[in-house]
Amino acid sequence: MKKWAISFLSFFLFTFFISQVTFAQEETNELESTLSKLSQSAASKYVAPIVSGFGANLNSGWVHRAPSSKIFGIDFELGFVFMGTMMGDDAKSFSTNGTFKFTKAQALQMVQNVSANPIVRDGLANEIIKRDFSVVISGPTIVGSETEYVGVDFSGETISYLGQSYNVPAQRVETPVTGYLKDLSVLPLFAPQFTIGTVYGTTASFRFLPSIEIQDLGKFSYFGFGLQHNPSMFIPVPIPLDVSVAFFTQSLKVGDIFDASATTFGLYASKQFGPGALSVTPYAGLAFESSSIKIKYNQIISDPTNPSQELKLPVDFELEGENSARFVLGASFKLALISINADYSMSTYNSFSLGLGIAF
Repeated sequence: MKKWAISFLSFFLFTFFISQVTFAQEETNELESTLSKLSQSAASKYVAPIVSGFGANLNSGWVHRAPSSKIFGIDFELGFVFMGTMMGDDAKSFSTNGTFKFTKAQALQMVQNVSANPIVRDGLANEIIKRDFSVVISGPTIVGSETEYVGVDFSGETISYLGQSYNVPAQRVETPVTGYLKDLSVLPLFAPQFTIGTVYGTTASFRFLPSIEIQDLGKFSYFGFGLQHNPSMFIPVPIPLDVSVAFFTQSLKVGDIFDASATTFGLYASKQFGPGALSVTPYAGLAFESSSIKIKYNQIISDPTNPSQELKLPVDFELEGENSARFVLGASFKLALISINADYSMSTYNSFSLGLGIAF
């Protein structure tokens, strides 16, 4: 029975991992293509919701009961965790002030009514692509509507060409960027998880996916590690609850475009009802967390010296997740070797997790 269960779980994890990496490759290629049409000031606001959502997911699902207060004990669990972060309406649109470099096609659109002479229009467009303009940028975020477009509000400018000044009027110039995650309500994530202990009331947990080369992107890698400790064994008086402190850190990287890290520190309490092989354990916790994502891509712009050609402008920035603290409520269930847990976290971005594993 044990051998069959472990084989089934291994096959499931392998299948899920392959499908997830394939999906990640497609999504990251799309993301890179989308970001290439945005300046840094626009891109940072566009991707901000998934930075917070992804950080909330990474910090979810680590704890579902306190370790036993023993000097040494057998505590082994192998399984996987599904996480999801809610994307509210506030996360689906943005508006920001920033700079923007228009492409030749956009510049031609901006001057189409300035002059009847196509040579003048082309010359004015060539002047526009040489400059960075202070603008207001607004529209859907990455999790916003796929039927709306990110637009640039140009406030108007006087442009000179061949010694003559032309007034380019204020207007909104739409980019081809929409919320291509299609009005996403929940941002999902999956991770295999392995926990082993107990030594002096302490267990260690790991999340790991083997490094794999993704065509056109580079290596995909993911690793997480943390410790959970029950201090009850050093307290001389009985405590009605199992309590623990926990710290976890992890990182995920996809090629050169995407580099995420997250840490969480928390205080947890749980109480088991029923024998070990058939039990339910409610748990609660207060955790403090941080997360960040570094994003690198090339913005595609028109070459000011040769407007018919395109240039790649390197863009590199880092964003911090909005979640700083969370309150967790959940329960785990044990049925023979099968362990199931579910919890809900309340924070700036609310999230949930569901775990399934084999526990000894």
